[in-house]
Amino acid sequence: MKKLYITLCAVLFTFNANAFDVAGSLNKVSAAADNAAQKVEAQKAADKAAKENATAAVEAQKNEVKDAVEAKKAEIEAKAAENQAASDAKKAEQKKAIEDTKDSLNNLKNAFSK
Repeated sequence: MKKLYITLCAVLFTFNANAFDVAGSLNKVSAAADNAAQKVEAQKAADKAAKENATAAVEAQKNEVKDAVEAKKAEIEAKAAENQAASDAKKAEQKKAIEDTKDSLNNLKNAFSK
């Protein structure tokens, strides 16, 4: 009977030790799962931040291009206005020259007719 109790104690001790071993293993697995979840969340946050930074960079570049286009457009409009003013001045000059020539011809005509 003593052997039976000793055997039973040994079995219980072994069972108890295995139970603690299983609990320890489960705790390790749980900790590993928590670490993995934290890494996934950290990666998600990093990806989100990178996406936001990329979006901001694209928007900044888009605004720079838009500003450059607007500046070039204003420059072209100013040059067109300058060219138009020069053209108008040249036309006025030519018109004045034509009027002067007509007046000179009229004066000559009047001089010869007298």
